[in-house]
Amino acid sequence: MIKRVNDSICPLCKQSNRCDVKSNKGCWCMNTKVPAALLAQVPVEFKAKTCICNSCIEHYNQQQTSKIVRKEE
Repeated sequence: MIKRVNDSICPLCKQSNRCDVKSNKGCWCMNTKVPAALLAQVPVEFKAKTCICNSCIEHYNQQQTSKIVRKEE
């Protein structure tokens, strides 16, 4: 049996990803850079099937910035 993926749910936090790629306007996700290291965290069954939400992207980027600041101190 094939399990259907809910493409409106973030594969990392399981919250709404607010993707609107199917609309005529497009979606925020089409203009947002998602770090490769974050994409690598997506379980294989969700890869290329659902978007990571903006909150997860922002959280990841903040963590990376925090690591850089600590290294410079």
